[in-house]
Amino acid sequence: MMNENQKKLQMNRGLAIALSLLVVAAIVITVIAVVSSKRAKPNPDESTTATTTQAKPAETTTGKPTEPVIAEKVSFIAPISIGNVIGEWSADIPVFSNTMEDYRVHLGVDIEADAGTPVYAAADGTVESVEFHPMMGQTVVIAHADGYKTVYRNMQTNIPEGIEAGAAVKAGDEIGYVGDTALVEIAENPHLHFEICKDGVSENPMDYISLVPVDASADYED
Repeated sequence: MMNENQKKLQMNRGLAIALSLLVVAAIVITVIAVVSSKRAKPNPDESTTATTTQAKPAETTTGKPTEPVIAEKVSFIAPISIGNVIGEWSADIPVFSNTMEDYRVHLGVDIEADAGTPVYAAADGTVESVEFHPMMGQTVVIAHADGYKTVYRNMQTNIPEGIEAGAAVKAGDEIGYVGDTALVEIAENPHLHFEICKDGVSENPMDYISLVPVDASADYED
């Protein structure tokens, strides 16, 4: 039989084991709680990055924020009320010139009309130049929005008052009169040589204007 000292020793061992198990259990519970807390909390760096990414506006290749840009549109009207195209635009393929008797590109359209027929600004803009060109005759150049320019050649030398470099014009303002001052087109009937350029590149004017032909003038006047 166990004496009193042995019983006390056995009880002490049992208490020590129990305390050890309690300590281990407390440590395990603490570790689990810490791990769960870390999983639940977002990483501060990741949170900041996500917030920053959502808040930043889209950037261009230059690093500057992109802002909506609305290009100003230009509407064109025919520079002559009624006329027939007797010389088509051909910037890529040379066409035969009756005057020069050779083949050359034609950067505008020739609109036939009686000498003295009013010529109108094809769109709102600013007169860039008014000059007499040695080969293309009396010429007016008008700058418009969005990189457009219109060129009016082969006009009479008498120009309406106020049509000069720097003058603002509206579509339909009278800027000159049909003539026959262009030496390189003198073999043709009186006409307006009309050009449209976009950012310095010649464009086909007939893609921008609607011209009333002479044979439809009766219906047009009605």
